[in-house]
Amino acid sequence: MKVDVAWLREWCGPQASDRALAERLTMAGLEVESISGGGGGAVLELALTPNRADCFSVRGVAREIAALFGASMASREAPAVAARSDARRELRLTAPEGCPRFAGRVIEGLDAAAGTPGFIARRLIAAGMRPLHLLVDVTNYVMLELGQPLHAYDLDRLDGDLCARWARPGETLALLDGAEMTLDSDVLVIADDRQAVAAAGIMGGLGSAIGGGTRSVLIESAFFAPAAVAGRARRLGLQTEASLRFERGVDPAGQVEALESATRLIIESAGGRAGPVVDSVDSQRLPRRQPITLRRARLAALLGLALPDADVAAMLRGLGMRVEEIRAGWRVTPPSFRFDLDMEADLVEEVARIHGYGNIPETPARWSAHPAPATEQRVDEDRVRALLIDRGYCECVNYSFFDEETHQVFHAGEPQLKLANPLSGELSVLRRSLWPGLLRNYRANRDRGTPRARLFEIGVCFSGEPAEITEEKWVAGLLAGNAVPEQWGEARRETDFFDGRGDVEAVLRLSLLASRCRFEAARHKALRPGRSIRILRDQERVGWLGELHPRLTDGGKGTAPQVFALRLDAVCDSKPAQGARISRFPSARRDLSLRCPRSVPAGEMLAAVRAHGGDMLREVFVFDVYESGETLQADIKSIGLGLIFQSISRTLKDSEVDDAVSGAVSLLEEKFGTSVRE
Repeated sequence: MKVDVAWLREWCGPQASDRALAERLTMAGLEVESISGGGGGAVLELALTPNRADCFSVRGVAREIAALFGASMASREAPAVAARSDARRELRLTAPEGCPRFAGRVIEGLDAAAGTPGFIARRLIAAGMRPLHLLVDVTNYVMLELGQPLHAYDLDRLDGDLCARWARPGETLALLDGAEMTLDSDVLVIADDRQAVAAAGIMGGLGSAIGGGTRSVLIESAFFAPAAVAGRARRLGLQTEASLRFERGVDPAGQVEALESATRLIIESAGGRAGPVVDSVDSQRLPRRQPITLRRARLAALLGLALPDADVAAMLRGLGMRVEEIRAGWRVTPPSFRFDLDMEADLVEEVARIHGYGNIPETPARWSAHPAPATEQRVDEDRVRALLIDRGYCECVNYSFFDEETHQVFHAGEPQLKLANPLSGELSVLRRSLWPGLLRNYRANRDRGTPRARLFEIGVCFSGEPAEITEEKWVAGLLAGNAVPEQWGEARRETDFFDGRGDVEAVLRLSLLASRCRFEAARHKALRPGRSIRILRDQERVGWLGELHPRLTDGGKGTAPQVFALRLDAVCDSKPAQGARISRFPSARRDLSLRCPRSVPAGEMLAAVRAHGGDMLREVFVFDVYESGETLQADIKSIGLGLIFQSISRTLKDSEVDDAVSGAVSLLEEKFGTSVRE
């Protein structure tokens, strides 16, 4: 928001330079991004946080300056403009939950040729607005000064009285910018007896717009509940100065004051006769500020110093609060324009801001340390993160939502988990996987000349139906480009499936339950058929590994990235470590060369041998796979298995080892149809 400094000084005039004002505001949490010349004087550009709705006006910023510098606010109450005609329109509260206060007045007999006064035009330009028409410029001027958005309707283009109601299903509205919108039933509108004439709190309609021949006008000044406006402007593709303020909350007690100020400026510039003010109010629906108890001891504990009672009360009163002293401290009632003050901690923050964060001395903290209990039942998440970083990965942090098109690409056929009030159209659906974000990160780096990527993310994914959403934390990774950094000592090799599997197995081995994990071939919509596997622990599905589907790889630019995803609770579940004796007796190795059907997974053969190998079997592994050649049929492959036998108490006899090998051969023949190659 841009503010004319000269305008600020009309409201409060501390003896300080423009630079000093900017620095003090920034220190108090109202960050001044820049000071520039504009409109004939200095202009402050403030970056206001959404909770400070009270500062979206010149008076609001001036109130902060007065409190910070101990200055006094100028008395600028505009006298009420007496009614000189009986012209009026009734303003009905058809939807009081969305619009509990609806004020307005008619002004007739205006000079249609009257221009905007120079001081109003200059201040609008300084604020980044373009002067358009006297009536529109006055409403914008009052909004900038007091923070209350107004709207002017050409009275002759209205059909009867006005009401604030919810849009009817399928109702349309032609807006001032020329766009015609079909309104949802949760959009609040201002309507006459015939049709909607404005999207409440967002933008007026084209049918009742002010024009060059307007001689009679109805000025609207309303309070719209923030919940009734929030998200609607974004959904309609609009973001106006009015919606910016109504979404954050305007002063529910300032409607008539703003109406009187606008009336005075219009009559001074264009003449005319004002009708009576019509102020329709549902007092039960208006927000009320409840008293908050601020304890003296709590204030001192949080700030680290004790401030005099008189100083604390003066700071709070300077911000417009009603302060009553009690034994424990103060009972404070926030003003109607401070929507962000709800609890004791909020008041402590206000005192700290006004006193000055830099004036609070550093005090060594004192507390009792209570370490969390150590456990071997879990692998720390940071160990997973550190392992992947040690293996050359970079961590990414992405939003937990993406656009509908990305959902369709990765999760076609699954229900979309849409946000009710998304930040934007590109961030409207909750993510079901971490892969879309990692793929976007990879493409951004690749397109900037970094084709080799090792990326991972640890974050929450969502599953289930829109009515019952489940959150789970996952760790996912993406590998692409060269398998190793380019060098002279090793030939260039593209990353493949087995690089990804090696990293996954390293992560799984952090847990002492890794032996319960296994891999099986399975199909996944985002992975290339024939190059995707499901990861299981016992019979529970805990992750995926494979090559991205060709439709996700930019039409074949380079080698497709390898990706993996593991449910974090499965990765981190472990068990206490148990010591084991190391045998001092020699081991014996036997190798088997077996023919077996190509459809038999080697992992199932290994699991079967381990399960029936007895106490002597220490290890079994695959050392060779041969799938082509004149000596093998098309549907047969040759697998070489290595078996290691050892006893903890004695040297094994050859006959014992041979019997164990024979048992393994018989098991494999019976279960998988294998045969020993001669």
